[in-house]
Amino acid sequence: MSTIRRLQLLASAFLMCVSTSGCGRGTFNTEPFTDMTKDERGRSIAADTQRNWQEFQWDIDPQIEEERMGKPAPGFPTWNEKWVRALAWISKTQENAPKYIAHIIESRRRAGLPELEGYPPPADE
Repeated sequence: MSTIRRLQLLASAFLMCVSTSGCGRGTFNTEPFTDMTKDERGRSIAADTQRNWQEFQWDIDPQIEEERMGKPAPGFPTWNEKWVRALAWISKTQENAPKYIAHIIESRRRAGLPELEGYPPPADE
């Protein structure tokens, strides 16, 4: 085997090791995808951390833009149903849920989208 071929294989092996070493979201990264905490009942919920807030915005803001552009809601018959269900889920699984809910509602308003029907839910639910 030539020296050049050996160097190519060595460089490839090195790059493969670096890419799986845990930098960022590498293969051997044991850091959780979401920061978690416990609520007053002891249930695990998503923590209100800078990282979770940033990822929430990265996830939600493009969806609001898709709704504004008239694209269909992924996995739901309407955007209204998608957002109402998302807000209900956030209220049960997110620390400081009002902050996250307000972001969705206010971002939709800024985008000129209609108010959500069925939110907030009736008090007896």
